[in-house]
Amino acid sequence: MPTIARPYEVRVWNESSDLIGLWNIRRAGRGRYVVTDDRHEETPFEDEGAALDFARFGAEALAETSRRDCPCEGDPECGVWEPHGISVQEVDGEVSLITPPLLCL
Repeated sequence: MPTIARPYEVRVWNESSDLIGLWNIRRAGRGRYVVTDDRHEETPFEDEGAALDFARFGAEALAETSRRDCPCEGDPECGVWEPHGISVQEVDGEVSLITPPLLCL
């Protein structure tokens, strides 16, 4: 588990390189962390692990919902790299927001 000294992000992308979800985790003081989602809603935590778990759960839930709601009508060939082209990426906040996971290879 990373130690959060600077912002850490969990992102959800589609294969068109569109960012469809973002959770930012930052330290908000001694022993306090805040997770901000892409709707600018903030959720405070007193434990780093809980903050990371919250962001990861949100990203995975969005990815699963996006895959389920894919207009492919169940085509097993939908998605080149990930199921239905939806992927979750965890990055240090210093990495460019325009860098989808496939470009990081």
